[in-house]
Amino acid sequence: MDVTRPLPGTGDTHPLIVLLHGFGNDKHEWESTSDAADGADKYHWNTHWFAAHGYYVLTYTARGFRDNGPQASYQPATPPGAAPTCLPPGGSACPPTGTIRVKNKDVEIRDTQWLAALTALAYPDISPDQVAVSGGSYGGGESWLQAAAQAGSEYWSDWPGLPRLRLQVAVPKYPWTDLAYALMPNGHPGGPSQAAAGEPYRGSDLYSSAQGAPDTVGVGNPIGVAKSSYVGGLYSLGTANGVFDEGSLSPQSNGPEPFTAWLARVDAGEPYSTPGRVDDSTMSQLRTAFSGWHSAYYQPGWRTGRDAGRTPAILSVSGWTDDLFPPVESFRMFTYLKSLDRNWPVAVVVGDIGHARAQNPPGVWQAINEQAWRFLQANIAGSRPASTTASSYPTRCTGAATAADAISAGSPAALAKGTLVVDFKGSVLLPPTSGATDPDAAVTDAVAGGTITSTSAGCRTSARLATSPSDGYTAVSQPLPTEQTLVGISHAEARYAATPGAFTAVLTARVWDVSPDGAALLVSRGVYRFDFTGYDARSGIVQVPLYGNHWTFPAGHRVRLDFAQVDQPTYRPPNPAFTAALDLSATRLVLPVRQQANTTIR
Repeated sequence: MDVTRPLPGTGDTHPLIVLLHGFGNDKHEWESTSDAADGADKYHWNTHWFAAHGYYVLTYTARGFRDNGPQASYQPATPPGAAPTCLPPGGSACPPTGTIRVKNKDVEIRDTQWLAALTALAYPDISPDQVAVSGGSYGGGESWLQAAAQAGSEYWSDWPGLPRLRLQVAVPKYPWTDLAYALMPNGHPGGPSQAAAGEPYRGSDLYSSAQGAPDTVGVGNPIGVAKSSYVGGLYSLGTANGVFDEGSLSPQSNGPEPFTAWLARVDAGEPYSTPGRVDDSTMSQLRTAFSGWHSAYYQPGWRTGRDAGRTPAILSVSGWTDDLFPPVESFRMFTYLKSLDRNWPVAVVVGDIGHARAQNPPGVWQAINEQAWRFLQANIAGSRPASTTASSYPTRCTGAATAADAISAGSPAALAKGTLVVDFKGSVLLPPTSGATDPDAAVTDAVAGGTITSTSAGCRTSARLATSPSDGYTAVSQPLPTEQTLVGISHAEARYAATPGAFTAVLTARVWDVSPDGAALLVSRGVYRFDFTGYDARSGIVQVPLYGNHWTFPAGHRVRLDFAQVDQPTYRPPNPAFTAALDLSATRLVLPVRQQANTTIR
């Protein structure tokens, strides 16, 4: 644990900000000897910047992870720390203190609150009513949970004998808010709240896709499709740089969380439930734990805070090209909190940033951090009602976006002013293994694709001709008569009929921008899992939500749609023995666009 003190001459009392590291990282991630740090994500958002502006900064290594010391040239040489029985300090054989609980609200969330209170005790010039949290990825998911904790209680940190603290601002970066959905998206839209009689939750749309409805523990939609490359990669990273908990009962209140056993069950695949929508015991345990104890979306504190007038300010930053935690993780919370209180001070910023495939342009990060700094300063002395916005920066393969390219609107959906419908009217029969030999599967994967030298970080090029069908379904539109700028969550749509008897089916979708010379660039992707045990009818119309993007299709370019059941290694392929073939027809794309017109092409 490190505490960076404010520079002299910055006042007599000081705010406190806690900067939380990402999965597999440590306390050094946000530490810097300069304001610039890495020039991007950490630019003007690090210990040096905040201390120079009068803040105390708390950074610590989360339980379960080893502290490997500074890794970047701009990080100060603070001690790496070690477990109490670790000799020599920081040695590679040293076990970490505690075990990884993946931000369980009874464990890591309380760790942060306790350490913040200890910091306030050690430094009495910290203002107890001026506390903020921020962090990326693992720290972003926690930042949302910390805001939920403050909404639900008068004091954010309330430990006997320690100063009571109030959290005013959270700035989550590339976070999750529904961990079950983020790691295993099902593609089903958000549903109405089961609480709040007479006050319907306005989230039944693709901007609120979730594992279930708020006020539940993730109940309402079927188990989704595992993001295999990311789930496996994160588990490997956790075991290499830490120790997962494997079923401890203390101090969490939801029972044991055996992470390795859960992973084995996910790897085994379908069927996850039996007729009547009854999950098997392990999947039920995983669904409940990841929703109720690890995800901000399901916390009851939001309604408690609304009723008590506690509405902490939140600026959530997400990435259009982030395949791990896409923008829906921020969008669903914006929609939900604004449904509770239209003046809840919650804002969203989206760009080509975050986890891979994102390019993370430095200029975009610098503009976002400037916006985040203004937001923090406006609310650190006390969050207050506000008509906040959603802002977006475009994704570009050449010529990075700048601050001047940002657009904003009153909600994520309102960023678009019109609709482009690409009506392919195609049909295909997709067997359970369709897509297994697709040459684009590895290229488009966020993890594996980064090792293929023919691809750049955020702009993946198709490995096959745009007009040649592969193992699955491919359709290409006529050339666009005018420029069209996609901005928001689009969806691929089809009429479907599933063959009898099977429990499940999967529909993966990819959208490409095809230039006149035939080169195709990946624009977006998505997945939908059918569960015929009571969630999905065996025939009807399916809408597959895509992750979204802010992307300009030039005039003369064409739009390509791919459908398959297998998109490996990005998603775990369905078990063929339990999977129905899908007879698709009337295929089309519905793209929200910035242009003020509704256009249909074929």
